[in-house]
Amino acid sequence: MPALTHKKSWEQGLRAATNGMPGWSLTNSNGKVRLQLRRPGEKAQGVTLPLPWESTAVAKATQLVGKIYKAVEGQQQTLKGALDAIAAGSDTMRPGTDWEAVCDGLKTALTKGRNEIRETSWRDNYKPYIEEALGLLAERHAPNDGHELLRRTLEKWHGKAASRAACCIAIRNLTDHAIARHRAPSCWRIDVASIKELRGKAPKKRVKATLSDVEILYLINAVEERKPAWANVLRLLALYGLRPVELQHLQAKKREDGSLGMWCGYQKACGGVFTEPRWIEACPVKDGTGEKQHWNLVGAMAAGLLELPLGNDGKPRELNGHYVEQFLRKQPEWNELRKCCDARGEWLRAYTFRDSYSLRAHAYGVEVGAVAASMGHSVAVHSSSYRWASEATTAAAFRKAQV
Repeated sequence: MPALTHKKSWEQGLRAATNGMPGWSLTNSNGKVRLQLRRPGEKAQGVTLPLPWESTAVAKATQLVGKIYKAVEGQQQTLKGALDAIAAGSDTMRPGTDWEAVCDGLKTALTKGRNEIRETSWRDNYKPYIEEALGLLAERHAPNDGHELLRRTLEKWHGKAASRAACCIAIRNLTDHAIARHRAPSCWRIDVASIKELRGKAPKKRVKATLSDVEILYLINAVEERKPAWANVLRLLALYGLRPVELQHLQAKKREDGSLGMWCGYQKACGGVFTEPRWIEACPVKDGTGEKQHWNLVGAMAAGLLELPLGNDGKPRELNGHYVEQFLRKQPEWNELRKCCDARGEWLRAYTFRDSYSLRAHAYGVEVGAVAASMGHSVAVHSSSYRWASEATTAAAFRKAQV
């Protein structure tokens, strides 16, 4: 009775790569394709090919085995000698990529050039994924192409959609940099199809929270009793709709008409283009009776009287999204508000002051263009990313809002 076979069709296709080659065969060796040569009167040979034992390797294996066969039969080379010679002259099989150097080069490119990302962005959005990939590349049975590297790196973040999306971006940046700057073979390129296949479901878009003026005042007044300097930080965020990082780039100075205004010197990188420094406009919050809170923060800053947090060295401490979030998480009132936002299905974060500013400005009737100009982005970005929003003078529009 003939033996039954349960081999998958693609495995049969792999093994068929040696059809018509007496003594030649392919086997699965720890997940890799191994080529063997056994002929009577000759010493048996074997070499592991840089290909996974998977359906995607059928065409590549057939092509590579054909090249090795010609080299061995025509030039009397060993299997290993033939494979090494082919790899040395192949763009897709060139060995020797220094992945640690690739990582260092990518970090320099991202932090010193291109978008000039912050060290914290590298730490949060790139480092954990690239370190995992480097660990895999150092293993005995390391990934041998970009698709396999991404697949195995993603395993650590199974079921975490947002992390898997970030991982795809980080690893694709790593392999693109390796190919472009470190002469890595093109087999490391990760295409869009691979990302769509491996990433899984895209993370569910979270609804950004906004706080009412009363909620903002509740938080600020509570913080005022414990940390007056930090209360001023929150007032600046609320009054001007700042990105937290912009807290370090504020200056009180005279406008062309002689009035005192708040200038923000921060330049945000957007796709290789930097936003321009700008005048930012106050949009006051109202208390429970509807009375506007006219915090004269710009006047206090101009007079050197605006108290802001100091570091352990007695110097003004660094203020950005990370440190503001860190402070807020320790405040019971903030955690109380976060629970309320969670119940509404909204995402509370330091940027919430900025989102709330946008909503408040529109409630005052400030034009979309004016709101976008003060917040430092285009009308298109504002309309798509904030609680919606003429080309009138921005300062005049906001002064009208404060009357």
